[in-house]
Amino acid sequence: MESVKVSKTQMKLSTFNSDSSDSSNAKEERGQDSATQGESVQRRIRRTLSNAIVGTLQTFRHGSKEVRRDKCHITYGPTHQWWQPPLSAWIPEHNREILLILFIYITGVTALARFTKICGENSEEDVENNKFCSDDFILLQDKALNGFAVGLFLLLAFRANQAYDRFWEGRKSWGRMREVSRDFTRLVCSHVKVETDDDFHDRHRAINYVAAFAAAVKLHLRKERDIRRDLDELGLDLAVQDVANLQNASHMPLFCLDILSNYLAQQVDAGKLSDYQLGVINTTSLAVMSDTLGSCERIANTPIPLSYVLQLRFFLILWLVLYPLHVIPYYGWWSILICDLVSFAVLGIESMACEIENPFGYDRNDLDLDAYVKGFYNDTQEILGRAEFRDHEQIFDRKKLQSMSGRFDLNALDIEET
Repeated sequence: MESVKVSKTQMKLSTFNSDSSDSSNAKEERGQDSATQGESVQRRIRRTLSNAIVGTLQTFRHGSKEVRRDKCHITYGPTHQWWQPPLSAWIPEHNREILLILFIYITGVTALARFTKICGENSEEDVENNKFCSDDFILLQDKALNGFAVGLFLLLAFRANQAYDRFWEGRKSWGRMREVSRDFTRLVCSHVKVETDDDFHDRHRAINYVAAFAAAVKLHLRKERDIRRDLDELGLDLAVQDVANLQNASHMPLFCLDILSNYLAQQVDAGKLSDYQLGVINTTSLAVMSDTLGSCERIANTPIPLSYVLQLRFFLILWLVLYPLHVIPYYGWWSILICDLVSFAVLGIESMACEIENPFGYDRNDLDLDAYVKGFYNDTQEILGRAEFRDHEQIFDRKKLQSMSGRFDLNALDIEET
């Protein structure tokens, strides 16, 4: 009996061991399957990210379809040309239809007061003196109209002042961006050691990305993408894959900053730039470039509240509609000229405010960003050219300069000039 019990016990143990081994094998198989699925998911994610980050020929095809507005910026000398601005500078950009409607309305109301009796009947002598309404009848009292105009013009002045603040903030941001681009180029050319051809080409590529950053900011603020066109106009020497990757990035200015940061990190790893120098360049240059980019984005993406603009424009037009009813009884036909000039002045100021509140576009009074980008390129290439000049000591070595100065005979030059 005891042997039978022992055999039964052994059978149960063997069955348990076989079941446990089968379950462990199943778990291992499930683990392998999940690991395989995880690896495949990771591969798909990497492939998707690679397709999203690395540019292709399709990237250029999408950009080539982009249509841009023509440049129409006004350039003049504020000291010696202030009295001869181009005629187009006087024409409002935004309120032309409203001005046309008001001109028709003013002419019609004036003719109605002259040839009908809506404001009383006058003698022929009064009509000859441009008095279309009788003394006992005027179309609109002046007290209410003038009181309403005072508050309205204060709001208009506030609107114009806020728009100019945004315009000037944008100009300061671009000026600061250009300053730090010079600092970055100068620090890199002075402190990064160039020992091999690869070092030379890496530095050249990094400096080119500084100018590409300016072009990328311009397109980013204008909601445009075809940066290849701008880089070709500048003549930047970047690899085709560099341009494709840049144009394929969803935020092109940040891509440029990433490239510059990566370049500095590589120089630190190679021992050609110290950690202290890296911190200085990051603090004084790259961080400031990112800050100025944020300032420009804040201006471009945050317009004046629509309710304020609509309310102000509505009551301005209402006042301009009521104003001829006050002027016509006193000035007759001259009311057409007077009211048109007032409408032109008031709507011109409001149009100017609408135009410069986002100073990064193509309007006549916007900032000339194309000229700024060209300035970025010229400044950085000039600094880089001095750093790459073969006879470096002819520019920076004091002893060499003193020995070279003996070649010049300034007295002979003075004699020739006289």
